[in-house]
Amino acid sequence: LFLYFWWGVRPPPVGCDSGATSADGCAATSPWQGRGPDVEVASVALEMHQLGLVHAGCHTAGTDIDDFESKKCAWRWRFVLLYLVELGRKVAVDDFDIRGAAQRLHASRQHVAAMSGLPYFASRSSVATGVPYLANHNDDFLPQVRHSPVWPRERWPPFAHFLEEHAHIFLQDLLLLVHADEEDELFRTVQEQQTEFTPLPREWGLLDLVRLGNNTAACPYARASCELLKTRPEVNERCYSQERVPNAGVGFARLLPGAEIKPHFATEPRLAVHLGLVTPPGASMTVADQAVTWAAGQAVVFDDTYVHSVRHHGDEPRFVLLAWICHPCDAEWRQGVSGDPASEAALMDEELCGAAPAAQKK
Repeated sequence: LFLYFWWGVRPPPVGCDSGATSADGCAATSPWQGRGPDVEVASVALEMHQLGLVHAGCHTAGTDIDDFESKKCAWRWRFVLLYLVELGRKVAVDDFDIRGAAQRLHASRQHVAAMSGLPYFASRSSVATGVPYLANHNDDFLPQVRHSPVWPRERWPPFAHFLEEHAHIFLQDLLLLVHADEEDELFRTVQEQQTEFTPLPREWGLLDLVRLGNNTAACPYARASCELLKTRPEVNERCYSQERVPNAGVGFARLLPGAEIKPHFATEPRLAVHLGLVTPPGASMTVADQAVTWAAGQAVVFDDTYVHSVRHHGDEPRFVLLAWICHPCDAEWRQGVSGDPASEAALMDEELCGAAPAAQKK
């Protein structure tokens, strides 16, 4: 439902069929540019998500915790929350429907209140706040850790500093790869396999260099980058847990002008790091309620288990090195790394993990 029932189907404006260009007054990429979800389609998807939540028994406090987890109930609750918030935002900003927006946003707060009454969410500080956009999955895995949508530099894990120190190498490999791929085969191929995030597959693509601890088939085209990354326990085979297997990896991510990546969230215990490589103006990301832009050679550390989305209103493609890393405050990962002198430099001061603030209702 979430993957494919979001954008809907809208015909292009009159005169903007295939073959029309920006010179004709048409969008350079897709007719969905800047429009967010289709209200009718997304509303139906929301209703079906709500029915599924009840059908699975996720709505009752009597559901056993093991059953709650096996049925992915936490996901179900947060997908409903995502739809309520984003539909409220959509009808307020684009349709000027204040009444409709208020109804949906009020429903999102009621939804969070219902979550807080379930045993599974009882110890989740992000749920206890009552603020819909503060919901995040890392709070499920690491409830004693202080979570935030975007991490300030003083709390950065060493991996982010490592990326900045070697930004020139990653940029050089990217430019060599792009210039050698004159027919755009590499990014075009991976973009065709990543259809759920943007209205058109061509608008965003991730060329993996490291995935689940292993180098990928793209590494012969970016040897220096892969050599650097394979030593890092945040993304190599040391990023592993018997109970929690984070979807760790690193790759070059391209975002085309006019593209829009819909709101989404990760469900694994991890952090995300973006290193700006080619950063024309116009591209921005929203993580929870915080706005982010990119700069060449600079990193951004954020928690992608919060709802986040991206828009590019500029004229040139944006490229970043995208990394999903083991959460630096995961005690099991920290224990495994601390036993290896070659990897201990990856550990940040445990005090920076902090403690989850005392929950206060708002």
